[in-house]
Amino acid sequence: MTSTINSRWPQMFRYQANMMVNEHGQAWDISNNVDAENRNIIPHNKHGKINQLWDIVYADEYPPEPTKGQLNKEFGFYVDRDFFIVS
Repeated sequence: MTSTINSRWPQMFRYQANMMVNEHGQAWDISNNVDAENRNIIPHNKHGKINQLWDIVYADEYPPEPTKGQLNKEFGFYVDRDFFIVS
C-alpha cells in the first residue's frame, strides 16, 4: 500500500545549523550517502552527517567559472588548453 501526504509540512524546510529541516525533524539527505552528480535528495530523519550538510552561496557572490586559458584551481588544469601526460 502506498501512502500519499496531502499536507505542506513535509515540503516546508528552513535552513538551520547547515541543514534544511522541516518541523518534524526530517532533513534534506543525499540518497544512499553517495557524493556524486545527479543523486536524489530525500527527506530523512535528521542526523547531521555530511550527506545532510549544505552551504548557501548567493548567486551574486559565487565566483565565476574560469574561462579559456585560465587555471581551474579546483582541478589543476588550464581551461580549453591541450596537454600531454608524460611519465
